[in-house]
Amino acid sequence: MDLHLEPADIGEWEAEDIVAGVLAPVALATENEAKSLLEGIRLSLPSDIIHTELVGYAAERQTPLAEAIKADSSRFDFHLIELPLNVLVPHDRLVRVRLRLDLGREDSDAEQWLPVAYDLFPADTWDDKLFDLGTLSLDVTKAFNFVCPVPIGDVLGLKLSVPLKWRSQYVRVRTSDRMSNPVEWYVTDQRIEHGFTAYVILRASKGSVVRLNAELACELRAKGPLGGLTKARYRSDKYTYRL
Repeated sequence: MDLHLEPADIGEWEAEDIVAGVLAPVALATENEAKSLLEGIRLSLPSDIIHTELVGYAAERQTPLAEAIKADSSRFDFHLIELPLNVLVPHDRLVRVRLRLDLGREDSDAEQWLPVAYDLFPADTWDDKLFDLGTLSLDVTKAFNFVCPVPIGDVLGLKLSVPLKWRSQYVRVRTSDRMSNPVEWYVTDQRIEHGFTAYVILRASKGSVVRLNAELACELRAKGPLGGLTKARYRSDKYTYRL
């Protein structure tokens, strides 16, 4: 599903650039320039969300869960969500991506708990690190605290994709904390290519229908008409998933 993007003013990103003290000036694109930069750009999310209800998944395989999860499993469902963002940016540079999920439920029962991000990956401990994609693919399965002290991938046999699909020496990922709602991933790099996969384990009231509203913000940089760089920022429409 291709995302519809509209030029947007994102003040906190402008403040970040000022604090960073960028030596080469980057001009902010006008609205018409920003719209023209969208030609040939495609950012897409899956039409159907990829998810696994972990308690039921473990029961089918007769896998013992940690005591803390056993106690909670009578009140909560735990969903592992995989949300891949696919990127096609032919010429310009995609340097910022912020993916946000607002978590809710379809019913209005006051006794039901609101969904929260029980755990998420990548987390902001991945700040400014040298990435090796082979190591990264192994670390995904060891990153979650759902089953302690054994990694979730080892216990449940889950095969998770590499979250970053481009090669980069340094990339910064900042996220909201565990047990948060909404949940966000904010990725910055010199050039984000091919895509990014966000993982989150949601905790929701037992049997409830979970609603996830996904929204994206991003920044493109391109050569300006006078040879310098131009930056343009965008927000997408919200897209709703249900579990």
